[in-house]
Amino acid sequence: MATKQKELNFAIFFCQQLDPDQDVNRRALEKELGPRIKFFPLPCSGRIEALHLMRALEAGADKVYVVTCPIGACRYQEGNLRARKRLEFAQKLVEEIGLEPERLELVNASSPGPFSVDAIARQLINREQRLAPSPLNTKGPKEVARNTP
Repeated sequence: MATKQKELNFAIFFCQQLDPDQDVNRRALEKELGPRIKFFPLPCSGRIEALHLMRALEAGADKVYVVTCPIGACRYQEGNLRARKRLEFAQKLVEEIGLEPERLELVNASSPGPFSVDAIARQLINREQRLAPSPLNTKGPKEVARNTP
């Protein structure tokens, strides 16, 4: 099962307010997993859009997480609630194209206080054992080419 975990690619969108030292904390995990994990810090998780989540899947992520502040502890009051609504919309879109909506997941941090982004990411990655690689991801992590008309 450990080999299966290493084969999966992850995209993690997270609120920068969770971890004041997020730049330092995430680099160790990025070095360890290389291109298999990508972090996307947001000023607030409420800034996430369905397009960001869909693009992450298109770019090769097998699983996309949105990590938000604890419920009721958002610095901008409703950011985590907005993130949930946008993720649920993206899950419907993902289901319409034939993928599992479980490929997109919202995670609320458990309690207020500073968190380590790499520790949260490790917990999420270690628990993800049942997910098969995405059918969209046939060649591993890649950059998304912009289509110009």
